[in-house]
Amino acid sequence: MPDELTVAKENKPAKKQDKDYDIGCVPSNWWYHCVGENLLVKIIAAYTNIKVKPDPDYLKEEGPIIVISNHESYLDPVITSMLTRGRPGNFVTGEFVFRKEPWAHWFKLGGAIPKKQFVVDTISVKAMMKVMKRKGVLFIYPEATRCVDGSTITFDDGVAKMAKKAGAAIYIAHIHGAYLTMPRWNPGSIRRGKITAEFVRKLPGEEVKKMSAEEIHQYILDGIRYNENDYARENSPVHKGKDLAKGLQNVAYICPKCRSEFTMQWVSGEGGDKIRCSKCANTVRYLPSGLLEGATSEDKSFDDLSKWTAWEKELVAEELAKGDFHMELDADLFKVYDPLTFAKTGKGKVTINSAEVIYEGTDCDAQVGIPYKKGKPLPKFKNRTLEGVSRPIRQVFEISSMKGLVSSYGKYFEIYSKDGELFRFYVDGQKVYKVQQVVKLLGRN
Repeated sequence: MPDELTVAKENKPAKKQDKDYDIGCVPSNWWYHCVGENLLVKIIAAYTNIKVKPDPDYLKEEGPIIVISNHESYLDPVITSMLTRGRPGNFVTGEFVFRKEPWAHWFKLGGAIPKKQFVVDTISVKAMMKVMKRKGVLFIYPEATRCVDGSTITFDDGVAKMAKKAGAAIYIAHIHGAYLTMPRWNPGSIRRGKITAEFVRKLPGEEVKKMSAEEIHQYILDGIRYNENDYARENSPVHKGKDLAKGLQNVAYICPKCRSEFTMQWVSGEGGDKIRCSKCANTVRYLPSGLLEGATSEDKSFDDLSKWTAWEKELVAEELAKGDFHMELDADLFKVYDPLTFAKTGKGKVTINSAEVIYEGTDCDAQVGIPYKKGKPLPKFKNRTLEGVSRPIRQVFEISSMKGLVSSYGKYFEIYSKDGELFRFYVDGQKVYKVQQVVKLLGRN
């Protein structure tokens, strides 16, 4: 067990963590325009083949404006900034993005607004209204999470109510090809193809004022609806890269032939574009277009991932309807150590039933836990253990209060307690997506 002096020295906060930011501020011209638009955006766009031009109507529109888009990948802010070049705005971004160096510092200086996902975040709401009151621009991805399978998902009426209250113009964009370039289930790769975007709906502020919040919400839902797989069928895009199917098994986890769960495995050889069932050997190939096919005439597959996940959702719903649902997972518990770091604080089991997610195991204060970076303890903490500092706990999370889960497929999921404390559970990675499906089906929608 470390002595108090050692712990105090090890846990001395970095100076940059003490910096206060004006969340929702007017974007810094240096960070947003000079560093962002003129440097980083151009470099990333050239590397990932983003072909987007500024929209002239947007540049003429009176503020306030809410720009909305489908959310395909981490490239979306770059794409949106190209579509709106010449008129800066404040990006509303998932809080987790601000845990990464050096982006956290740059994004905040550029006016970005961090928002906690799937929970009420009054700080971000106040920051957004501050932007609206000064007739500024908000860039929002209302799905609150990158798409899993290329298709958009529904969301609540929060954006519609804000637009109504502010009398803000609404511009809705469709992004094409970003999901195929950086699919969420394979975060480590970039496939080379073409990315485009355009505004598909433009609603002036004067028209917004005449509509009810319900009408505005339906307008947004209808406008943002999009499926990248339909785009792939119509346009036959080609996105080339290595190991195209790696990670696919973490979302397409049920075999379409024998219906076995968690048996689909990535085939590291044979071109890296296949997943195979370890039980019946059914093999599915991921194509450069983003569509799917059976590897042979004997193999069974859906022709796109959105159909596969919809089928899985139906099977999970049937399982829940039978009653007595139960999942049990070994888990390592991590908590926030500082704004950019998580620390391991315990280990135990996570049990999911039709009403609750329950953690039973050990825990300790994050400051005496083991800080990690990139899956490994930080060097100066490599000899630290949890022995003597961890304590037994039982933490219950009610599913009915959840809108969803922040997840990294193949790794972990996160839940906020009633007190606002963040719990990150590293579990059998292939089961993360099913846990997310259960919460989505049973939670607060």
